[in-house]
Amino acid sequence: MNLKKAPQKDILSIDRTGSWGKVEYRHRLACGHTEVRKRPSSAPKIACSWCVVAEEKQKELESLATLEPMPLEVPPEEPWYDADAEHDIDAGRLRAGLVLALGLSPEAVEVVSEVGDDGELEARYVVVFMDLSTAYRLAGFD
Repeated sequence: MNLKKAPQKDILSIDRTGSWGKVEYRHRLACGHTEVRKRPSSAPKIACSWCVVAEEKQKELESLATLEPMPLEVPPEEPWYDADAEHDIDAGRLRAGLVLALGLSPEAVEVVSEVGDDGELEARYVVVFMDLSTAYRLAGFD
């Protein structure tokens, strides 16, 4: 990043942050960016390095926008309904309800799914992992 080609922006305010020996001066600029320096600037304008970064990123985004989109493999007239995705949502709701009701962490509850006799994915059982203190708490043996 070259500050020599950075545009000069007006300083709106200078805020002093940090503690003794680690003080930083945050220069809020008219462009909306903030420049952090070790000393406050006495000039009315300073170079904004974030404007240079934003300009470079804008050029990258514009070059990406000129790429042609990839063609869809599925024709647009086919329905986008996915039964497995709906099952995953239902399993997630079941898991979240158990986590809330039991007061456990989300990693402690696992919903196990299998393909049923009719060929559809179904929740078969739930596994709950807990340590002894959690089991005592749930059983009321505090």
